[in-house]
Amino acid sequence: MYRVLSLAALALLTACQPLPQPFQPTAADKGSVVALLPQDTHGVAVLEVTGLPTALSGPLRAAVAQALRDEDIPAAVDIAHRGAILLRGEATLVPLSAQEEELQITWFLVPPEGGSVRSFLRRDALPRGQAQAPSGPLLDRMARGVTTALLPMLSAAANEAQGVRGVTIWGIDGAPGDGRVALKRSLEFILKENGVRVVDAETAEALVVTGNVTLGKPINGQQTIQLRWVLHLPDGTELGTVEQENQIPAGSLDKTWGEAALFAAEGAFEGLAALLEKAPPISAK
Repeated sequence: MYRVLSLAALALLTACQPLPQPFQPTAADKGSVVALLPQDTHGVAVLEVTGLPTALSGPLRAAVAQALRDEDIPAAVDIAHRGAILLRGEATLVPLSAQEEELQITWFLVPPEGGSVRSFLRRDALPRGQAQAPSGPLLDRMARGVTTALLPMLSAAANEAQGVRGVTIWGIDGAPGDGRVALKRSLEFILKENGVRVVDAETAEALVVTGNVTLGKPINGQQTIQLRWVLHLPDGTELGTVEQENQIPAGSLDKTWGEAALFAAEGAFEGLAALLEKAPPISAK
């Protein structure tokens, strides 16, 4: 059993006390995308997008591959080495008006060696005729949109390929106002944004996060808030805890948490990420 107390989130919270919003992270705490591909995977192969004019198909695929490489993800057009993740698309052009049409592309991400096929729909409004003669800025904009949607999917594919467990969030006790719901939704959002697979219900493999909020007595218009997050194995074994503490205006969270819930979740994830790395993979016995 891992007994890990993450102090990163605690330091983050105490450092930001002068800010008007509690739990607000600093710019340095927003991590970059790393380790998105499964081990032994040979990058991403950007394959055919059916339904596109020839003048758009090739340049768009090249732009998507370049946008992935800009994120340090190996990518190439049509070159599918053994072990490569395959990206393909199905496109439709839908007239919107005499001057505009909408390009709808459903992209499919196919992992190597089987696994779950993931898909998403991307919509882009184009001036009439641009699909037959796309401009550089248009291609760059579309490629960036595709890549932004792909990054968490690539991370999820990596987790699946490497036997990484999903995570479910149980109750968050003691939170005033709408904190119980707001904190849960915010933490789920931050987990997904960082490529962690979030499951809605308890499963035999899913890790479980529980939370507890404690408020101190108001003193001179301020009160202490403490958050404690615990990561459990499915059998209830505790892997570790993340603790956060800050001073807030007394009563400021009694009704709505607003952005404070998101700031708290961002701080909590910094500690939870270290615990998730220590969790045994699904294949472990």
